[in-house]
This record gives sequence, structure tokens and C-alpha cells, in this order.
Amino acid sequence: MLKNPRLRNIEKYRNSNKGAAFILFEYIHNEMELNKINTDIYFALLEFYWPSFISYKGYVFLKEEFTEEYFNTLESQDSNIELWINLLSIDGYFENDEDWDEKASALSRKLVEIWQLKLKKDFPQLDFVVLYLEDREVGDYGLTFYQKKYEKKKP
Repeated sequence: MLKNPRLRNIEKYRNSNKGAAFILFEYIHNEMELNKINTDIYFALLEFYWPSFISYKGYVFLKEEFTEEYFNTLESQDSNIELWINLLSIDGYFENDEDWDEKASALSRKLVEIWQLKLKKDFPQLDFVVLYLEDREVGDYGLTFYQKKYEKKKP
């Protein structure tokens, strides 16, 4: 049985369907149907949780975040290119939730674990740092990654 304080809507759904067998996957399906969400979201979320990466000039980037223009801008500034291009802010996904900061933090931490596994799978010969980022003062939560060989250029 699923017990997670961040899944309150699922608990409401379960309580309104007393006596019926309930699984998380039914909840997802029903939410998609009731809210008429396009099924493309399944594949978008797959990319979010298990992202595609590209290798460019010895660097590794999130495919969905990389642009050559941004790369060139960062390269000219001699900044940690991978860290900045691979930076993903999570807090905006929960901006309408009362406990947005707790949810953004939890999702960011879980994505760190998942992305570590995916980077290791796709680039076993490379050594990465995958960072959980938190700035409670301004309400920023997220994550990023870069190769250890670029660690000296941390912000």
C-alpha cells in the first residue's frame, strides 16, 4: 500500500473509492483521462526522469537543455559550461502547492539519484558530480551535473 505524505491527492482518491482495489498506475491513468491530458506527457516525463544526453566537444549535456548558442556564450565567459547548461530548477513545478518547497526538495533529491544512474549507464568511462541544489532564502531547488574533471570551475 502506498503511503507517502506528498501524495495527498492519491490518498483522497483511495478514500473516495473505498473497497476497490487501488494501485498507483490506476490513479495515473484516471488523472490523465479526467483532466484530458495528452498522452505525450508520458514520454515527456520519461525524458524528465531518464533524460537523453549528448556529447559535444568533450562535454556532456542534457539533450533538452543544450543549445550551441548558450554553449558559446558560456565558453566565452570561461564558466563551468556543463554545470550551467545542465542546471534544472524544480521549484516552479510546485509553485501552486502549499508545501511546494518540501516537494521541490524531494523531487530534486530523487532526480539526483536517477540521473547518476543514467549518466553511469550512458558514460561508464566518465566520472560525474551530480549536485542537489537548494537555496531556501530565495526558494530555489534543483540539480545539475558536470564531469569531475571540470570541478575546479565551480560557481
